[in-house]
Amino acid sequence: MLKKSLSIFIISLLVFSSFNVHKGEAASAPIGVKWGNSILIPGQIGKVTILQDTNLYQLNSNGELTVSRKLLKGNEYRVYSYLSSHGGLYGVGGGMYVKKSPAQVKYETPSSTKKRQIQRILFFDQQLLTLAEQGILKGQPIAADGTHDIKEVYEHFKKIGNTVPKLESTHTGSLAHTFKMYTYYTSYPYDNNVQVIDWNDDNFVPITPYVIRELLGNPESEGKSEIDGKWTMRYKTGDYNVYVGFRGDNGSQLNYLRLKKY
Repeated sequence: MLKKSLSIFIISLLVFSSFNVHKGEAASAPIGVKWGNSILIPGQIGKVTILQDTNLYQLNSNGELTVSRKLLKGNEYRVYSYLSSHGGLYGVGGGMYVKKSPAQVKYETPSSTKKRQIQRILFFDQQLLTLAEQGILKGQPIAADGTHDIKEVYEHFKKIGNTVPKLESTHTGSLAHTFKMYTYYTSYPYDNNVQVIDWNDDNFVPITPYVIRELLGNPESEGKSEIDGKWTMRYKTGDYNVYVGFRGDNGSQLNYLRLKKY
């Protein structure tokens, strides 16, 4: 009966996130977070802005530099590495480097907030689906397999300093226990075991259906929810479904992840 009632829970949402493109780079939509006139992406350690026309170099196997072409004033380029040789070289990808020169090149590193936003994006990886196949929603250890008492959840969050959950009844009669970004559903008072787990988005970084597809691949199904008309994606992983709910149509912000055995 719980399965039947919780199935009504499957809601979906979306959010539009604008991804600008680097000056001087191909007009694509990289997965990352907006940083000035460009997009910060995973693996990037900084960016250079060209203050004066300067050379782009290729580093040869003998350690010597060969001029590849000129980089024009005003363009920005992602930096993926740094070498101390030749007075300092910023690696901009493809074996190409820009010489360190404060008069010609401005180098910047992302803020701690930007780095944390990148880590949030990296949360949505193939490991998320691998863990879901075991009934575990990434970021916490409890499985949504109907065998774990809600007391285990309380003990887990007590150990990490979160002891006061938010409790509320759902329209299906289940009890929702919310600890920060995770919500655990039980059919209290009939059953205290965890049946469904949600991860609740906090709007820290734009995550849209496009981003989810790029990171997790194409879902088993997706479309507007019959309940509220909002976009929902479904990934099938073993005996479990991962529902990705958004706040509107196909282009809106992520709202939640839901792990549920079917």
